[in-house]
Amino acid sequence: MTQWETCQSNNDECLLDHTNPTNPAAFSPPRVCSQGSIPPFYIDISGPADVTAAFAFANKTKVPLVIKNSGHDFKGRSSAPGALALWTHNLKNLSFVPSFVPDGCSVPGVTAFTMGAGQQFKALYALAEQHNVTFLGGASTTVGASGGWIQGGGHSALSPTMGLGVDRVLQFKVVTPDGQLRTANKCTNTDLFFALRGGGAGTFGVVIESSHLVTPQVTVQTANVVFTPTQANIKSLLKALAANSVQWAADGWGGYITPGEGAVIYANPVLNATAAVKSMAPLVAALKVINGNVTFGTSPSYPAFFSEFVETAQDPVGLPFTMATRLIPATSFNNTQLIDAIVDSSLNCSFPQILSVGPSSFKGFDADGTAVTPAWRTSIWHVIAANIWNYNSTVQERTASYQSLEKLMNPIRALTPGSGAYVNEADVYEPDFENSFWGPNYPKLLAIKQKYDPQGLLDCWQCVGFKGPQDPRYKCHLSI
Repeated sequence: MTQWETCQSNNDECLLDHTNPTNPAAFSPPRVCSQGSIPPFYIDISGPADVTAAFAFANKTKVPLVIKNSGHDFKGRSSAPGALALWTHNLKNLSFVPSFVPDGCSVPGVTAFTMGAGQQFKALYALAEQHNVTFLGGASTTVGASGGWIQGGGHSALSPTMGLGVDRVLQFKVVTPDGQLRTANKCTNTDLFFALRGGGAGTFGVVIESSHLVTPQVTVQTANVVFTPTQANIKSLLKALAANSVQWAADGWGGYITPGEGAVIYANPVLNATAAVKSMAPLVAALKVINGNVTFGTSPSYPAFFSEFVETAQDPVGLPFTMATRLIPATSFNNTQLIDAIVDSSLNCSFPQILSVGPSSFKGFDADGTAVTPAWRTSIWHVIAANIWNYNSTVQERTASYQSLEKLMNPIRALTPGSGAYVNEADVYEPDFENSFWGPNYPKLLAIKQKYDPQGLLDCWQCVGFKGPQDPRYKCHLSI
């Protein structure tokens, strides 16, 4: 992420003007191009031996390590000044396995994909189309499916009915900080498997490979909304969406609400076309009030839906930004004070978004087998308030950006006691992060961390076992 190419605390950076990438003011004298938070040294990981050697080197020299897959880390865990980066992007093996059995298990085989850590969603969706199956994945084509996405939980537009990514991962091959290549699944190294299923990336080891359940191809009903994003229209529509979202989640709808751009896209893999339109009748009524429009359609598969509605919305240029977020449980949608606070946050930040990805309708999860906060299991919305800055922002402006989001999110936090935030998409300075990200799972995760990494070779910002901001590797973080 471009905000972590920057040393946010002192303006060392080499950024382009995201509003006009050819603007010479961003890169011509007197501006100086600096290293920022980008590690000065990388190892292009080609296999487990490279990781083992890196751990031995770091243990001897005390050079800090970071793990970088595709670099889509909003919290800066894959960047650190002066660090050695272990780059897993080029681990590209990929196979369709008709009958996958996890190592050491005596269970019936299931259909699966086995992939190197660097495989990204675009290739996985293409393979799913080739074999007429559904791979549950995220919203960015260039995210690596075995990295932070899955290790932090992994949400999707299909999550309301199919669960999180951690509910479908079957096995990891991972090099732990003692240099050992280990297999982790429900039968072997079960504690490590638990930790890798939501305990956060960059913490327990370097994942080399993972295997994921794939299921038969689904037809996806769609509801594509456009409206003029005035403040009055945003307020009216968000209140209508909130009034119906619990029922819609029960009906199988998931998707992405981007109020500042006047756009909403919903997907449903369980209803037929007639039932989908009937389910969304309240949406049609709400849009009439603001002169908006909804188009219903049918996509023959999830990759087809993704290609038409999600991939086309990818940002063409990196934007330096920060966010604050909260998971909104189903039981809170009748709290008008909370809905007002969510609307207020959407109207007073640079980029608001609500991801309707909570797996509240998915009942096939292993209650004790994943490390994500239990708040995920009862949530409907993942609410995001983000602020954007540019290449010429000052330290004071960046600090104010974080502080304004904290001010917007604090009422939402206060009105959702016992909930939490998604570790991969959260405030960099998330309060009480241990409870927010993992809830009652944190003590168990900390014990697993101490078992596999007793020397604390892997340390990252607000991760399990985080040593604190005083370490020099965090000198580019702001004091908030």
